[in-house]
Amino acid sequence: MATELELRNKVVDVMRGWLGYSEANGKFKAIIDLYNTQRPLPRGYAVQYDDEWCATTVTAAGMAAGLHDIIFGECSCTKMIELFKAKGRWQENDAYRPESGDIIMYYWKDGSNYATTDCTAAPNHVGVVEKVVGNTITVIEGNKGEAVARRTVAVNGRYIRGYCLPDYASKVEEEDNMDQAKFNEMFKVAMTAHQKELQDNDCGEWSREAREWAIRVGLFAGNGTTADGQPNYMWASSLTREQAAQLFYRFAQQHGLA
Repeated sequence: MATELELRNKVVDVMRGWLGYSEANGKFKAIIDLYNTQRPLPRGYAVQYDDEWCATTVTAAGMAAGLHDIIFGECSCTKMIELFKAKGRWQENDAYRPESGDIIMYYWKDGSNYATTDCTAAPNHVGVVEKVVGNTITVIEGNKGEAVARRTVAVNGRYIRGYCLPDYASKVEEEDNMDQAKFNEMFKVAMTAHQKELQDNDCGEWSREAREWAIRVGLFAGNGTTADGQPNYMWASSLTREQAAQLFYRFAQQHGLA
């Protein structure tokens, strides 16, 4: 099970892999083609190659990372916000300090008083946060100058509309809920299966003479039979102290020591 950071990085890594995809070289079509494989298509609309494709890229990155259930599919920035709002995963505060894998929305007509007011207009661009260092956010965006490219913006900077926050933590809930009792049960099942694999006559040629002697003199009696009806000597199994004591006792009996 991946950690939350690993899941965030999966999305970022997809976006990094698409850097340089552009309308000029035609590679951007692969992103749109991936988006259009959704069934059903969001609002029943297949994105065209001459459409704006920033939100399409974010959606496709979620699909490629296997996280389409928390990165909600849309080709419209406004509709994408609506989807995240419906799940309680929209961050309205422009001053929010994002994490890698968060989705940043922009509004290009943000006022000069952006630092003290909250932008509430309809967004017109979107990207995925790659990293935050100090006060600088690095974003990877589809359709930035008709290509997948990076942009840097300050925390609480101008043009930030808000953030869609995929619930990465929900994907690692099973791992977070691991406790000692669950671990013990899983370990017991795994060890039982492991021991079962060893309970046969698999062995190396190097020990053949010693094995034949041990059987001949009665040191090893075996335990049940294998699938082909032969005595099961379990040569590859671990030897317990109890079994070792019995082995030494048989040896001692043969030599008149017990």
